[in-house]
Amino acid sequence: MASEYQETAMRVLYDTRTVHPLDRYDYARAGAAAELAPVVIRGRAPGDLLAVMSVAQVGDFAVETVTWGADSEIVAYRTERLIRACDPECYRIFLSINGGVRMEQAGNRISFRASDIALYDLSRPWQATHTTGPIPMQLVMLTFPRTSVPIARATVAPLIGSVMPRNLPGRSLIAQFLAGLSDPRTAAEQAALTEVLRECIAGLIRQRLGQPSGFTPHTRRLLHLAHVRGIVRRHLGNPALGPAQIAQAANISPRYLHKLFQGTQLTPMELLKQLRLEECRRSLEDPALAAMPVKDIISAHGYLRPDQFARDFKQLFGISATQVRRQARQPWREG
Repeated sequence: MASEYQETAMRVLYDTRTVHPLDRYDYARAGAAAELAPVVIRGRAPGDLLAVMSVAQVGDFAVETVTWGADSEIVAYRTERLIRACDPECYRIFLSINGGVRMEQAGNRISFRASDIALYDLSRPWQATHTTGPIPMQLVMLTFPRTSVPIARATVAPLIGSVMPRNLPGRSLIAQFLAGLSDPRTAAEQAALTEVLRECIAGLIRQRLGQPSGFTPHTRRLLHLAHVRGIVRRHLGNPALGPAQIAQAANISPRYLHKLFQGTQLTPMELLKQLRLEECRRSLEDPALAAMPVKDIISAHGYLRPDQFARDFKQLFGISATQVRRQARQPWREG
């Protein structure tokens, strides 16, 4: 049966490496002013600046990644004036990958450490200080409508601007999941990821509030499945990848790995095959790889037998790899 193959993409909002060093500070300030929740950057222009921000939309969730490095401290403000001009009425979860930032909102101040998670309300003022350090600061931010959390805003308010305790049940699993979060490649992945995000965010907030319906076994299973999918995608090029290696990388037993997939439409090996084939198709359609032989493309994604690849590819997509490459080379003609 042919597979629906519709891609999504991570979009770069700004990247200072694309402009002249003397223009980078003004360029980064303009980029920050055009974010989903605009901020104003103040401070002395640094002599050296790296600022990169990318975003992918996953249902109602915006997944944003930020890298920031400078030789002097810079402060970003979310002011009342900016809120009046643009209020998305959203919460935002920050995951610090490696520290390097201080945040303040609602009277709460945090100096982020690696793997810290905190919750913010984009309808309230805040400020972030990007500190200096030997390596650039990295953040993953998850922005979502407040209406997607079935908890009263007044109930959530005490959590705003505060870090989630490290001993909070389920916190480490959610941090691991968010750290590995990237843009979903297909429409099917996007739908699955949206469910995971809804469950884990509501579960995290309920858990922090001490509500009994916090981090449920169902939420834990969804997070484990998402983590396994990320592991498989990152190791597609290993032809020896199998359930034992996947389970070891996910820090779970092979038995639990197979249990996770009960009730899904795929086994771990079927997931591996599907993701390999989807990556092969991406490469076949990539103009930059037009001169690469098909056998080299499929081996780069873990396929050792061209005959097996040809059968699997035709079964999944209903079209041969040669036809996919030929269509990719044809100029688009309307009608």
